[in-house]
Amino acid sequence: MESKMFPDYEIAEITNKDQVEITKLEKAITSESTKNIVLIAYQPKDKAED
Repeated sequence: MESKMFPDYEIAEITNKDQVEITKLEKAITSESTKNIVLIAYQPKDKAED
């Protein structure tokens, strides 16, 4: 599998509630397929940081 780079995005800061929902979604998708699914939350980078 090829690694992807997203230069305009960074890992998102999410709440614990968001993390719980993402984990539920990962488990639901995984149970419907034969693949291990990992979801990653991204947010646009703040252009002021560049």
